[in-house]
Amino acid sequence: MPDHNTQLIDLLTVLVPRMREHGIVSCDVPLEEGQLKLELTPLQIVDVLHNVSTVESAARTVDALSPEMGIFSEAVVEEGLHITKGAILGFVDVGPLRLALDAPVSGTVLLCLVPVNSVVGYHQPVFRIQPD
Repeated sequence: MPDHNTQLIDLLTVLVPRMREHGIVSCDVPLEEGQLKLELTPLQIVDVLHNVSTVESAARTVDALSPEMGIFSEAVVEEGLHITKGAILGFVDVGPLRLALDAPVSGTVLLCLVPVNSVVGYHQPVFRIQPD
């Protein structure tokens, strides 16, 4: 089973950038035991979220970054919640591994930038935090 998950992550590592490069937001991938339906969040949504606050609040907000490319599988905090530095905000699944996404600073969670069960890239912003 771990080989299967590693192969799936390898496939996603190649497929997701190609889909973004060619503007494809959805595709079906046949697998041995079924089919994987892959839907990407349009980049415009993420870009808009970045552009809205980049200039105004770049110095006032901090992004919590994905520790690795994988599937953002669970958010354990909600927007508006006060968190402390090092608190677990969510998890990214990389094959059989479940990596914690830690808060880089203490503060208030402003936004969750990525929907749960979405593919995230290495160091992709997942949460935006307003430091204390």
